[in-house]
Amino acid sequence: MAMTQDVDDFLSMDDEDPTTSPAVAEAAQVALERAGDKRGQAIAKVRLAEALSLTGKAQEAMAQAQEALDICEDMRFEVGRGAALAAIARICAAHGAGEDDAELGFDSAQDALRHFRKIGVKRGEAIALWSSAQMECAFGTPRQAVKLASEAIVLFQDSGASSLEARACHSLADGYLAAGDTRRAAKAIERAMAVQAALGDKTKEAKCLHTLATIELQSNEPEKATELLGKARAGFKAIGDYRAEAMVMDTQRDMHLAAGRFVEAVQIVKETATHFHDAGDRGREARALLKLSELLLEGGDTEKSQKVAEVAANILVEARDEEGVKQAFELMGAVKHASMKREMEAVIELNSGFMHVPKHLIVDPGLNKRIQQSYGEALQKSLF
Repeated sequence: MAMTQDVDDFLSMDDEDPTTSPAVAEAAQVALERAGDKRGQAIAKVRLAEALSLTGKAQEAMAQAQEALDICEDMRFEVGRGAALAAIARICAAHGAGEDDAELGFDSAQDALRHFRKIGVKRGEAIALWSSAQMECAFGTPRQAVKLASEAIVLFQDSGASSLEARACHSLADGYLAAGDTRRAAKAIERAMAVQAALGDKTKEAKCLHTLATIELQSNEPEKATELLGKARAGFKAIGDYRAEAMVMDTQRDMHLAAGRFVEAVQIVKETATHFHDAGDRGREARALLKLSELLLEGGDTEKSQKVAEVAANILVEARDEEGVKQAFELMGAVKHASMKREMEAVIELNSGFMHVPKHLIVDPGLNKRIQQSYGEALQKSLF
């Protein structure tokens, strides 16, 4: 029983739980380090590694997982050693890119599996199988990923680890998607969604709806996808997760664009900008406006595109977002170039019977220089 609780301690972190952000996890491990609690420190380091990995900080995550492994080996903390090895494998699966990462990930996953089987911890064995499945999705074969994920799901279910069972279902779906089997991938997500519904986790249930919608899009089932996206948006709206709802809106935008529904795509981007404005998230509102400006430019409406880009730039200046302002200035330069090109084409067309002009000789000398000068002037005015 104690060993099972140890594994629970290591894997109690949830990817959507705001209390497990890197800052909170780091504070916990620092406090335990000061208290001299080596065992607790190792647990906290694995949690911190998970949190850092989920935020894209792969090197920092790997460093924390390795430190946790070193502590566990020094203490002969067997369950901790297996959990740290499994965490290393998952970090490699999520962020690895080369042969060295693949070798480290597979070796760590196999070591974790052998270790948990040796000490007889079933839930730990399931964690190792799940980690191995993720490695197979990233570097190996889809068939093996499906096999390992399926085995992990059975063990999680037998040990009553419902939350981990649901997460393993997502890995199973990844394996099926890699194999091109969207129908079985959808079934795996439906199972995960049923587990989350039974647990009463509305956030993860809505997330499953969003994932299921993307699978239906891959299956060329736009009507099903549209219905699922609507449900996902409603789910996130009900719990007040405006960022997650906006991610669903981005998927709706991409769906419209892929189907050639340009007007609908523009409308959903307008809604996204308003959505962030109402939430008080000015930075994301500006980014949505930049996307709207790009779409308007693509549609040939340079006047509206310019106005929207200027509004976005002003917001980004107020937010002291240097990179965002640079993007806005570049976009405004592109809009101006497109506008001048259209004017020149109109003049050429009007006078086509009186002069000959090479069709493709439409350029804007000095465009890049003017953009850089405008950006430099913004910096000189102490906007940052």
